[in-house]
Amino acid sequence: MLKNAIALALCLSVLSGATQARSSKVDKTLDANLRAYALAVRWNDFNAASTFIDPELRTPEGFTEADENYYKRFQISGYALKSAMRPDAQTYNQRVELRIIDVDYQTERTLTDRQSWRYDATTKRWWLTSGLPKLD
Repeated sequence: MLKNAIALALCLSVLSGATQARSSKVDKTLDANLRAYALAVRWNDFNAASTFIDPELRTPEGFTEADENYYKRFQISGYALKSAMRPDAQTYNQRVELRIIDVDYQTERTLTDRQSWRYDATTKRWWLTSGLPKLD
């Protein structure tokens, strides 16, 4: 009886460790994606930021010249995380405050970007499902 209890405890310990390791890897992937996306937005590289958009939601033409011209009208002067929520293991939501300078008028304002991310177990990658922020 004692052997069975020890064996069961050992199995549960191993399974728990494997689940934790998987979860940790998913968390590291999420952190890396969030940092890379934030850098792209912060440095106005919306072409690079667009690569984080969920492939199922991308337009067939991708990031167009019109998109590039739109985002060139603005300069991001601040990117600050305000809140984050992880409803489940495959979903992450965050609210980010963007400080935006309108290049033509040289005025600064703030905008809240509500981002939704989903984990794709097949590609082992987090995808942005809320799209790029609308800055005007």
